[in-house]
Amino acid sequence: MRRAWLSILPACLLVAVVVRADEDDDDDGAAPHLDGQVGELIERIDPARIQERIEFLGTFGTRNSCSTPDNNPNLKPNQGINASQDFIFAQFAAIKGLNVAFAPYVHGNCPNSPTRNVVAWLPGKRHPERMIVIGGHLDSRSFNVLDVNADTSAQLAAAGAPNAHVLANAPAGNDAAAQTTVVLETAAALARGQFDDTLVFISFSGEEQGLFGSADTALNAGAALPAPSRLEQITGIKGAKVVAMLNNDISGGDNVANTGDDFDAFRLYAAGTPRERSTTAEDGTSDNTSPARGLMRFIATFGVPNVHHFAMRPKLREDRPGRGSDQTSFINNLVPAVRFIESHECSSSPVDNSCPAALDPSNPDSALTNGRPCPSPYAALPRTDPRHNCLHTNINTTHGLLDGVDVNVKICANDDERAHGVVVPNTPNKVDPLFVLNKTLFEGCIDDTATNPFHNFQRQHAPNDRPEFPTADYEARIAKVMAATMGHLGRAPNPPTFTASGTSSGVTVTFAAAPGDKVEQFIIAARPTTANFHTGRVRVHHSGAFVTPQQLGIPAGQPFFISVSALAKGHESLFGYPEYRCDASGCVVPAGALDTTAFK
Repeated sequence: MRRAWLSILPACLLVAVVVRADEDDDDDGAAPHLDGQVGELIERIDPARIQERIEFLGTFGTRNSCSTPDNNPNLKPNQGINASQDFIFAQFAAIKGLNVAFAPYVHGNCPNSPTRNVVAWLPGKRHPERMIVIGGHLDSRSFNVLDVNADTSAQLAAAGAPNAHVLANAPAGNDAAAQTTVVLETAAALARGQFDDTLVFISFSGEEQGLFGSADTALNAGAALPAPSRLEQITGIKGAKVVAMLNNDISGGDNVANTGDDFDAFRLYAAGTPRERSTTAEDGTSDNTSPARGLMRFIATFGVPNVHHFAMRPKLREDRPGRGSDQTSFINNLVPAVRFIESHECSSSPVDNSCPAALDPSNPDSALTNGRPCPSPYAALPRTDPRHNCLHTNINTTHGLLDGVDVNVKICANDDERAHGVVVPNTPNKVDPLFVLNKTLFEGCIDDTATNPFHNFQRQHAPNDRPEFPTADYEARIAKVMAATMGHLGRAPNPPTFTASGTSSGVTVTFAAAPGDKVEQFIIAARPTTANFHTGRVRVHHSGAFVTPQQLGIPAGQPFFISVSALAKGHESLFGYPEYRCDASGCVVPAGALDTTAFK
């Protein structure tokens, strides 16, 4: 075992020190090390408190970002976005060690209203200017994205059911109370620890109308952007830049949309280069590289193992086809960012674009499974399956034609319609523009006999997103994965810089610690171009090494990606970016890998 004395020399003197990584470098010491104290801290995350907060957030009626008194004078003092943000501020302020601030911004749909985010932070002890962000949006919406009413009386009257039971208009139990409670719980758990970097917890608003809130907070957040960041202005921490951002949105574990082992997994969306954003964009592949994919691997290594029997379901795109959330704002500002979301959501949104792109002319029902964007997985279910109601996305109170069919909202006429919505004729082999099979958009009907007249509509973006539908135990598990990831990042050095040369037969890697970091060791890791995750790791005590595919777990002749992380006091950084792609002709940075804001 070689001694680590070289690590005390300045990085500039280490660049030329390259040795062969011997067999004793590839030992158990290269295995990832989990921080036991972080593991203890996250055990404080409490499902009962999560459920209590979800229920309380529903009492504000609506948390629409524009639901301020100037837009709706009928709001009571305990209704609307301002009242809910005051509650979130108070919850953060009650956590010892946190600083809290309102961060005002201009909302494009209500530019003269007092719109703001709530930002809390635990200052770092060694590198306060390095920030790790966990976020989730607080704002909610109903069918109409600009509906600022606190209850459903106006919608019911317009639908011809003025005597139906009135509910909160946008209680948003899953989207967005669930993600808000995750942010609060991670803050409460981690605030009891000490971290080198500053931990930032953000309750965004303005997400539903176009990411206005996160766009403001993420401004100039990336270390590669020379201008001062918005977070520097908000926190007063000079030179503040974001190392990584973890977003959660629709993380509650809906108790109808999810079944069986869905509760033992979560989806994680991680963009490639270019970012897979549009409705028709192909899904990404493992033969690709991006900062977000590096963060995905860190989560799999240091977040997921902290929660028993809980698995990541990687999705190689920025978000569901044609959809988005607040991680997008941070990626736009050169920050590695990903989205956590439950296994299945009760909405018409597609999961990905893994289905066949073309419809099958010989199969009149192929639009149930084919076409871009891919149909929701619920589209092919029988109408009597409760999850099929998740396709009922909208309420239309004016007569109109959709492919020749009158789609105005109806009052349910019988028990069958009350349970399963209105039957609307299918138009064979016509892809619906709003993500699902034609006619499922308007199959919901108002059940004027029920306590919840909207129960046969989808949950998302509807009064039917009730506080009783998320699963608090599930949500606590997502919170623990996110908190564990944040805790490990908050004690880790920054990623090193590195270069790689050679071929798929062997690679010489040289590296240096990031400025301000005292690094004892480095980890060289690789993954085949056919795999998302590393297959082998080699620990190195020097500033460079020659490694073979065999040491990295790569089959002979297989192209692979290679990168390097840094170890300081037992804590491991993100892997350096960009990865190098090595094949028989050499090792290169893939074309387009440095343009991390490009998208398709």
